[in-house]
Amino acid sequence: MTQISRRRFLQAASLAAIAASCPPLRAAEADRFRNLVSPNKRLRIACVGAGGKAFSDIMACSAEDIVAICDVDFDRGLEIFGMFPNAARYRDYRQMLNEKADEIDAVIVTTPDHTHFPAALMAIEMGKHVYVQKPLCHTIDEVRALKAAALKAGVVTQMGNQGHCNEGTRLLKEWVEAGVIGNVREVHTWTNRPIWPQGMTPPADDAVVPPTMDWNLWLGVAPVRGYSAQIAPFNWRGYWDYGCGALGDMGCHGMDAPFWALNLRGPVRVSAESEGATELVAPKWSIVKYEFPQRGSLPPVTYTWYDGGKLPPVPEELGPGAKLPQGATLYRGDKGAILSEGDYGESPRLIPESKMATFKRPKKTLARIPKSNSHQDWITGCKGGPAPCSNIVDHSGDLSQLVLLGNVAIRAGKPIDWDPVKGVCVGLPEANRLLSKSYRLF
Repeated sequence: MTQISRRRFLQAASLAAIAASCPPLRAAEADRFRNLVSPNKRLRIACVGAGGKAFSDIMACSAEDIVAICDVDFDRGLEIFGMFPNAARYRDYRQMLNEKADEIDAVIVTTPDHTHFPAALMAIEMGKHVYVQKPLCHTIDEVRALKAAALKAGVVTQMGNQGHCNEGTRLLKEWVEAGVIGNVREVHTWTNRPIWPQGMTPPADDAVVPPTMDWNLWLGVAPVRGYSAQIAPFNWRGYWDYGCGALGDMGCHGMDAPFWALNLRGPVRVSAESEGATELVAPKWSIVKYEFPQRGSLPPVTYTWYDGGKLPPVPEELGPGAKLPQGATLYRGDKGAILSEGDYGESPRLIPESKMATFKRPKKTLARIPKSNSHQDWITGCKGGPAPCSNIVDHSGDLSQLVLLGNVAIRAGKPIDWDPVKGVCVGLPEANRLLSKSYRLF
């Protein structure tokens, strides 16, 4: 069985320098991908995770060949095991990938955040195509290493921020690029997360581990601690050792359309307000501000994220007495504003309504994803089609890095200035220590 060692992860993390120096790739580049599967064959898929979100990820790919399923808790996997009785069952993804290496074309990783990187990295370095849930990784150094590994291995990848496949996300980008609201100067995104405890006192660790669970494997590379039902199977997102808080959960959704439409890459200053964050737990709420300088022909822009009940001011264009939707993004430009309701870039509209009523929509310029289906977009790519729209190298790696920078600012407790080439927070060692983490042998 493959062993996960500190040396192994340090070697992987050193790939971040390669990722930073790689030029952007185009989906049409020849010979970019290897180990592609014939369109006439079913993709042979192994799944890391079986319960919760993993159930829907597996079912979304059920027309392919599900050959192996892994979950540290067989009780959580009971339903999906029953639906795929011929799939081999495992608790340890390392054992599954090693034993089934010759029978697997691709791997779905749907686990708590802290396991995304080790599982995805192992699959990628074995030449397997991967679909990884959001956020792509647990730390920024992991993101940069995984991006470099995917590029080196030539595998087809996709992150599970399904909103990037939406019609609304494409309309938003087309409208912004057509100058419908002029130069965009500020953007605000808000969400109703967290819907689990954050800013709390960590629970005692003296609970009895469920007999169907391997707690050591659930912890994986995270530090040893006793089991608590207040952490697994659901509330882990509020703990830095396992999750990335409300921002990590929803940022890869809510930030996606602004990131894409406004090219939110490059140097950025990030500052944060929050309450209740500690070395162990994420905050009750946060407001994170990203300040971008001019990017090519695009003017400086300020992007602000809100969670835990915090909201921006209600735009006057909504009229007297209006209330903000539960989750949305507001774009404000020199010539007007766009409100995109929902967490996934759906349903953009001009405000006030009078502007939308007379709106002459610009020409559609972007390719559409059939049925807005993120999983099928990945499967098609694995069979020689276009690169999936939220692949790690072109899109979701940099998006995830931006999201996680917000958590670095929250945890550092002071503004950070990000150097994307060197991959560091300039002159701030207390922030730079948060870009990576230690890995436990398990």
